[in-house]
Amino acid sequence: MPHKGTTVVDAFVDTASEAQSCQLICVQSIQHCLQMGGAHVEPSHMQLMQDCAEICETAATFLLRGSPHHNQVTAACASVCELCAESCDRFKGDAQMKACAEECRRCAAACQHVAQMRPGGAAVAGLGGVR
Repeated sequence: MPHKGTTVVDAFVDTASEAQSCQLICVQSIQHCLQMGGAHVEPSHMQLMQDCAEICETAATFLLRGSPHHNQVTAACASVCELCAESCDRFKGDAQMKACAEECRRCAAACQHVAQMRPGGAAVAGLGGVR
């Protein structure tokens, strides 16, 4: 996934934004599933959406503060987002689940991209430590 920015800092900020968007839609989709009931509230599906929301929040935080450990977290985020997208795809004809799957795939692609970047040092004054 190409990023709007051209620097590592821009890629980190763009990916953090994707992760925050993914976290938001997963939380909204959890509420949607609770309202729908039935297969939507299958425990493995609900847990996966919760896991996705939490790893996205963590990934965004690591990226925004330029953590030198972002590689592991963004790689994990990409993996969980892909699994969540697959789970959401099972609900054919459900616009909320389709939107969740699409956002999860965007986040997974962005996280996979930055997971391969060289980690920076400790952030100073924003993302000053990211190189």
